[in-house]
Amino acid sequence: MKKYLLPVILTAATASAMADDSPLKDRLYVGANLSHNTIDSPFGGDDVDAGGYSIFTGLKFDNSIEGLTTSAELGYSDTKDFFDSNGDADINGVWVAGVAEKTLPEIDPRVSALARIGLDLGDDDGILLGAGLGFHATEMLSLRAEFINKDASSVYQIGAVFNF
Repeated sequence: MKKYLLPVILTAATASAMADDSPLKDRLYVGANLSHNTIDSPFGGDDVDAGGYSIFTGLKFDNSIEGLTTSAELGYSDTKDFFDSNGDADINGVWVAGVAEKTLPEIDPRVSALARIGLDLGDDDGILLGAGLGFHATEMLSLRAEFINKDASSVYQIGAVFNF
């Protein structure tokens, strides 16, 4: 039950902020990722991996640097089981991150580079660092491909971001 509480809260908070008279309407976004997660073996053995997903909401900040967008994201991630067992063999939890996105007009004005730093507060708690690329398909839809390094796992993810 607790696993589904945060997604419900994120959805409710986002829906209320999207009201026409809300000052957050043009700065708020939501997104979802599909991920491939790997736990690195500390003993030089085989790595174990599992699929997963994450959902998140973000808030863009005002800044004066042309082509640079900064934002804060709050999300929830969950993986399938890493091991064939009856126990708790997945990684899930809440995370928060600061994200910087710089457009790359030299390549294409719709392409951007992403960097993130944050904190995972779940099963893989600790600092997370990430980098990736974004593609702004439309004004309302962006696509992302990222690599994120967490304390005990590495995450390769693709996702979509919906701007309001």
